[in-house]
Amino acid sequence: MVDRIVFYSKGDMASNHSLIKAEKILDNYRSDKEFSINDLLEIYNIQLHFDNNLFLAKWSENDKESYNKILKNNWNLLKRRLVKINDKNIEETLSGLEYQYRKNFWELINQFRCYENISDIGLSKVLSKHPLHIDFILPQKNIVYKFDKVIKDFLLTYEESAEILLTQFEEKKSDKERSSYHFPKSLNLKDKEAIISDYLDHEQANLNYIRLVENSKDSDKLRLSGKTRLKAKKRSQEINNEIFEKGHAWSERVQVGLREDQEEPVKFNREHDLFEAIYSTKFLDSIEDDIELFSMFRHLFRYLDETSVITLVSKRSELNVFERISLKSKNEYAKGEVFSRKEYLSFLQLHILNAYLETKDRKVEDLINSFIIHLNNLIDTCEFVFKIRDSEASYLERIRTVLPDLDFLLRQYQNLAEDGTIDLELIQESSKPIALEQIKSQSNKKYVYSEDNLILQLKHLFFSDQSHLFYTDKYKSKYNNLFDLLTKEKVLLDDFANFQKDIIQNLIRDGYLSIDESKNVVIESIALIYIIRELNRNEMINYWHYPRFIREKLDEMIQEGNLFFENTLFTKEEKRYLNYYLNKRECTNGYDLRNRYLHGTNTLSEDKQKQDYYLLLKVIVLILLKIEDDIRLS
Repeated sequence: MVDRIVFYSKGDMASNHSLIKAEKILDNYRSDKEFSINDLLEIYNIQLHFDNNLFLAKWSENDKESYNKILKNNWNLLKRRLVKINDKNIEETLSGLEYQYRKNFWELINQFRCYENISDIGLSKVLSKHPLHIDFILPQKNIVYKFDKVIKDFLLTYEESAEILLTQFEEKKSDKERSSYHFPKSLNLKDKEAIISDYLDHEQANLNYIRLVENSKDSDKLRLSGKTRLKAKKRSQEINNEIFEKGHAWSERVQVGLREDQEEPVKFNREHDLFEAIYSTKFLDSIEDDIELFSMFRHLFRYLDETSVITLVSKRSELNVFERISLKSKNEYAKGEVFSRKEYLSFLQLHILNAYLETKDRKVEDLINSFIIHLNNLIDTCEFVFKIRDSEASYLERIRTVLPDLDFLLRQYQNLAEDGTIDLELIQESSKPIALEQIKSQSNKKYVYSEDNLILQLKHLFFSDQSHLFYTDKYKSKYNNLFDLLTKEKVLLDDFANFQKDIIQNLIRDGYLSIDESKNVVIESIALIYIIRELNRNEMINYWHYPRFIREKLDEMIQEGNLFFENTLFTKEEKRYLNYYLNKRECTNGYDLRNRYLHGTNTLSEDKQKQDYYLLLKVIVLILLKIEDDIRLS
């Protein structure tokens, strides 16, 4: 395949490189040349760069005008070539069509209505000989509707139809990555389930797609029965067992312990696949009251970070490249290696603290009850009604008692945030379950977010390990993002490769970087880049936990529309994390503790019930820490 020019998006970092190649093509263009379909489509891709106002900085207006004339001539040639497509010549055209231009080809066939020259038999032959083209045909609404029966019949027999359906309706993708497929109206829900059920029986069925079936969520486009999901679950377990038997797996172990002779509050050790945290009994003995002990969850156990954001959530910035690109359901909670380690560690930390307390004839529940009294002292004018009962009841009974009480606690805080008081009679008027996103903050400006394209682009350039700006011959792969390279080393402009210099010079021109007196490339917009670093780290910023000069910059960016804020008790990711434990509102692969135990579909294993109880205690601890922070900020 020839290394041709392809337009991907306006924000594509390779556009400058493509335009350099485009300049040579345009300068050597001859209208009398005999162009192949690929030649015409390549120049069409140059036109797409121009349509999106992407040009080389050195081009004058005369250059652009001259090039636009060439592009207009190419457009006319391409259109004349495509409108002649019919049953007789489409096979020859597709046989010579290069892969990177298949998408453009079918888009233009749809745009020019060239499909009207193709018969049902003609398209049937195309799909028979070139089945992979279905991926580029399905996004074209008019083509799909015209050839409804042909495409339906093809999908019912095509081995990869299930993967296409699951990619469209279940796979997690960004808006930029997602292709909007159209399916024949005659392909009903029953047909789609049959396609997927048959796929599960295939010996070569892909485990990633099987897991999408496991984690699927019903919609008006795809509904799978419990029988099909159970079939997927069993098939997944079968393949997993085969993987373990063949040794194609790795382990991640976490261990937590107490040591009486240790001076440091905690020591962390990492050896091979074992992560170990050892806590000092001597340090714990020095803590005098329950509130300080409870604060272990915040400070020593790091359930929250220094800005009072829950650290245990799954963060995109903590996913490795493989975890980011691997196939996942859009209804699935992302669980990478770092997240799993945090989960194991936080669970064991809770247990080790409880084991320590039991030596003092106490329990974690006692700390929770003491912390409620502490919160009531903070709000002063009213009181939370919440207490974990000291009981010898089974773990099943404890869970079923605590869950409604937790729901009631959340209602009380919602009432406090909205009305400044807790009105128990008002709260008792409603029996509807409370959603975490409904609970407001008492602060008038709490969490700051961004969906701005410029912020996303700068986040990628400065902090992504995929930006390719951090690798230099001088420092090799010592760092994995541009920010670390520039803040930890002295880097000259000439240290960068030519393809990197274009981007670095653009960042200098736009005021994000500068050249200092020693000719080093340095960060110019310190406050802005710091804000972007925090957005990259946590996907948001807890406004009042930052110094005044950062808040002033945040206010400026909010005013300019680059950022926006929400006044909620939990961040978006915290809400998603807590829902992962409590229900299936967002994630189909979560614990669903609230629904399973309140509806009687919980596990019958006492060991599993004990584990679920401690998971619920962890959720309560996190919620109380978030409430304390919000009260202190109000």
